[in-house]
Amino acid sequence: MPAVVTAPAETPALVSLDSVKAYLGIAGDDQDQTLSGLISSASASCISYLQRPLALQEYRERIRIRGRMTAINLSSGPIATIRSMSVGGRAVTALDELSVDRENARIEDVLPAAAACRFPHHGYDVEVIYVAGFRLPGMTDPEKGDADLLPLVVTPLPDDVAGGCLGTIQLLRCGQGRDPLLQTESVQGVGSTTWQTMDPSVGALDPDAGAALDRLSLAADWMA
Repeated sequence: MPAVVTAPAETPALVSLDSVKAYLGIAGDDQDQTLSGLISSASASCISYLQRPLALQEYRERIRIRGRMTAINLSSGPIATIRSMSVGGRAVTALDELSVDRENARIEDVLPAAAACRFPHHGYDVEVIYVAGFRLPGMTDPEKGDADLLPLVVTPLPDDVAGGCLGTIQLLRCGQGRDPLLQTESVQGVGSTTWQTMDPSVGALDPDAGAALDRLSLAADWMA
C-alpha cells in the first residue's frame, strides 16, 4: 500500500519570500506576487525531480513482509518520529531506537517486534504511522505524542537544497519574457548577452539543485 498522508504539511515552499528577495537583492513588495509564483514553481520542480515530498508531514504506510526479510524501508524521510507500529494488526509497544535509521527511513530489524506480537515470520503486514520530511521555512514542529515509539527529532531543510531552489528561482526569473529558443542576443557596437532559460513546466532545475537533491536518497531508492 502506498504511503497515505494523514497530516499534510503546512506549506510545500522550500524557501521563504524574504530569503528570495535577499538573494536577488530586491527591496519593496511590488514584486511579491511574481516571486511567490516562482517559489511555487521552483519548489514543485524540486519535488518532482526527487519524486517524493520534502516537507515534514505525517504518513500511514503498510508494508508486506515475506520470507526472511528483517527490515522495512519507508517511502518518506528523514524520520522525525514513529507514532505507532503494528505487526499483523497487533500493536508494537516498544521500539529500539538503534534499529531505526532516521536519515535513510529504514527500520533495520522488525523480527523482534514480530516475535513480541507472536506473529509468524513467513508473512505479515507491518503498518507504521510516522512523521517524516524536513522542516521548511515558517513551519512549526509537530507535537510530541505520549505514545510515540521514537523521540521527536526534526531536521531542517539542508542549506544546499535551499540554495539550489534559490538558484532555480533566479534562472526562472531571468528567463521570464525571453524566447526559450533564443540563448544569445547581440547588439552591434555594444556586444552580446547570453543566458539560460528554463521552462518550469518540464521540471527544469538549476544544476546545483539537482546535485543537492541527488544526495537525499533513501534506503527505499536502492535497497530491498
